[in-house]
Amino acid sequence: MQVIELLVKLKMPDVTALTAASALRRRMGYAEVLHDLQRADYYALHLQVDSQQTALALAEELADKTNLFVNPNKHTYELRIAGQRGAPVPEDGVWPVEVLVTDAEGAEAEDIQQALHERLGYVEQVQSVAQGTLWIMKLSAPDAEAATQLAQQITITQARAEGQDWKIL
Repeated sequence: MQVIELLVKLKMPDVTALTAASALRRRMGYAEVLHDLQRADYYALHLQVDSQQTALALAEELADKTNLFVNPNKHTYELRIAGQRGAPVPEDGVWPVEVLVTDAEGAEAEDIQQALHERLGYVEQVQSVAQGTLWIMKLSAPDAEAATQLAQQITITQARAEGQDWKIL
């Protein structure tokens, strides 16, 4: 079993991420530490194939040839092998931290998996699909641990929606 992460971003400016960044800077006091905030639709594709290269090729096929993940007119995408991101690398004291927010119900992922199996015939190759929203924060901090703690502080809000969970990747 191979797990491939598919990250789907908008080609145009993401007004949701821009609005969230503005609120974090202006209303929540993170202007000095939040350098950038990006958002991507996140899919973890659990693929029953024999190698990472085959898994990457299959994930690329799913992204390019189905309409389930990517609209080529408005999205770009990136594929990566789960668990092989490596340590974050700072640029001038700014650390990237990824926060994955998932829906506990997972209804959208189930619909995608059902379409892959029943409509498109990927029954054997696609074992399961997980879905969420990946927030990429670029934060000023003295080290990776401080950046992670700051990302946790930003992520945990008083009005967190019920049924959602999050984790630092």
